[in-house]
Amino acid sequence: MHLITGRARARMYWGNWIADCPGNCGCALRLKPAQASFPCPECKLISEVEWPSNADEIYQVLLKRPAPRNRNWFPAGHELALRAGCPHGQSVADLEAETAEHMEG
Repeated sequence: MHLITGRARARMYWGNWIADCPGNCGCALRLKPAQASFPCPECKLISEVEWPSNADEIYQVLLKRPAPRNRNWFPAGHELALRAGCPHGQSVADLEAETAEHMEG
């Protein structure tokens, strides 16, 4: 395996923490809470995982959403979010407001 200097950035997808390979091989792995390393099974790169400092809060807010498909969060400037036009870098307050908005009515 090879060590890469880029970090895998933790993000929430369908209520699960995952990270994309920083080697751009297209692989993504489900993460355990606070998992420190990302061993890519595809390209064999090993990198550190960068977690948001408030990962537990993000997780708890997203769990309030009834449909798992709506439990998503990207860190600020995440390449995939930028390409797809998805929100990124949302604060816990942003997520709470978004959840409340969609739960009304």
